[in-house]
Amino acid sequence: MTEVHERLRRLSARTARAAKQPRTHYLIAGLAVAGLWLLNGDKSVLYHAVQMLIVMSVLTGLQIVIDRHHGQTPAYVRLISAKLVLVAVAAGAEWLLAQVTSESNTIVAVGLVVLVTAAGPALDRLAARRAQAKAAARREQAHRSSDPLAGASAHGAVSTRKD
Repeated sequence: MTEVHERLRRLSARTARAAKQPRTHYLIAGLAVAGLWLLNGDKSVLYHAVQMLIVMSVLTGLQIVIDRHHGQTPAYVRLISAKLVLVAVAAGAEWLLAQVTSESNTIVAVGLVVLVTAAGPALDRLAARRAQAKAAARREQAHRSSDPLAGASAHGAVSTRKD
């Protein structure tokens, strides 16, 4: 029973810390991406997509370097796939909205700001948690495979049962 209470206490502490963390760098990144989208409003959707992929690649590279500098294990695949999905959603929305309204660039830019600011912190925390869990599992597996006593006791138990 105390284990359940301890888990709930840790969860509420993590939630409180996450709520206190500022989202300003996500807001700034969202505004920068949206500004870039708006600056090239007269270009084609393909141009937007390629340009955004280049910008997102640079941002992802910076994020990986910063995470490694802070001693964290970044989730490379999740970071890259999240950015690819963001670009695909923006390009798809631009293409669909361009058929309906002339303000499609503005709508997509606002959507980018909202999406990066709202979803960015949560997705980064989720990716970091999963990467830490995988790293811990790898360390535990390496510890098990390198422990000679664990293998010997398992073999000893099998040989005792046969006698």
